Amino acid sequence: MRSPLGFIFLLLIQGCLQCAINEDQKPLETYLLNKMAQSAMAPEALPNPNVLLALRLAQDHSLNIERKLLKRLSDDAIDRMKNGKDFSSGQVALYALAHQASCSNPRRVSDEYFVLDLVRLLEQKFDMEMTNINNNNNPLTNYYQLGLSVLALCQLQGTFSPTQIADLFSPDEKKYYLSGQFSVDTAALAILAQICVQNTMDDATLVKENRTISANVQWLLKKMLEHKSNSGIIGNMYSTGEAMQALVVADKYLAPGSWNCTQTLATVLSEIPKGTFDNPMAAAQLLPSLGGRTYFDINSFNCSKDEDDHYIHFAFQQTTPLVSQHSITVMYMVTDSYSNRFSESTTVTVPEGSVFFRVMEAAQEKDPKRFRFTYKQSNWGPYITSVQDLREDSNKRTYWQLLSGKIPLSKGAGEYVVSDGENLMVKFTTY
Repeated sequence: MRSPLGFIFLLLIQGCLQCAINEDQKPLETYLLNKMAQSAMAPEALPNPNVLLALRLAQDHSLNIERKLLKRLSDDAIDRMKNGKDFSSGQVALYALAHQASCSNPRRVSDEYFVLDLVRLLEQKFDMEMTNINNNNNPLTNYYQLGLSVLALCQLQGTFSPTQIADLFSPDEKKYYLSGQFSVDTAALAILAQICVQNTMDDATLVKENRTISANVQWLLKKMLEHKSNSGIIGNMYSTGEAMQALVVADKYLAPGSWNCTQTLATVLSEIPKGTFDNPMAAAQLLPSLGGRTYFDINSFNCSKDEDDHYIHFAFQQTTPLVSQHSITVMYMVTDSYSNRFSESTTVTVPEGSVFFRVMEAAQEKDPKRFRFTYKQSNWGPYITSVQDLREDSNKRTYWQLLSGKIPLSKGAGEYVVSDGENLMVKFTTY
């Protein structure tokens, strides 16, 4: 006879398994897998651990593509360390998790001459983050990356203090708000990280830490569900995938009926044919939830049982986007709302169908002194780092925000398509 505890556990497992697409919906998942892998395999694509994680968490695999992406990640990690390139705590965490998911030891990433321990490196990066919090009251990066770091340290049996983690993710608007808006992504990673840590806390001396983490998670879940729309979207389309993971692993904290997974799935699935998740990062953050997986599944793989090429073979056909013969006019403004040093505006004309980044380029071409800007390529596309030589500063929690009118954009400069007569703004502001 099954014990009551075992029966409850079975119900929880069944509940988690039901939060996934059915066979009729599988073609939409396959489309995203194909689209994501095609983008990631392009010669100009940046190495992307999120993509490899999503591919590994899927039921079906193209082992040849996964091996090539793993080799790119290994080479890139070693290159970053050899040449002193930027390698933030969150990036190290994702690289380590991607290696673990690929059954490649993250403690021994090597080439012919160099061996890199990503877990040890992550421990060092996390210590630097905590030192900066103690000295400047801010992390070197942000609390999203701290969530990734703690999750990876927990999953990969790195060194961390449960007492420190319980305090790190305590309720605090400064940690979880970005320009006055609650960051569902950050909350989701904080929940995943803390529940992972909580699952390791079997020592009776950690009762206080366990209670604190439970309170943290309950507060974060409440805030997250306050930002659930009537359609089931949590935050925005791009935060919903990771939010779903957090809600699945935290289901014991949820009141009955507080979240309808089927509704959320139906809404995000309806957006896939529209191209909403064509960006490989957007696809990567959604795909695990479509398959009912979370980052907690990374340690459960048996790579020897992987079967190759279950999903549609990739057709790597390069397509040239059509350029509209019609032009549109938009208003464009750059403003320093942090220290009020400048505010400049202009009108620019661009081809219909242009993205925000093209507007920025057009303004810079028109008046390089007032509208000059710099950017770096990220896995989400171009990321604006400065305007008029005014650079973001993590210690001051400043960055350049993209807006349409007064509404912050959920898409990046390289993806957001502008409309005729739109008022666009790049604003220097604080988290």
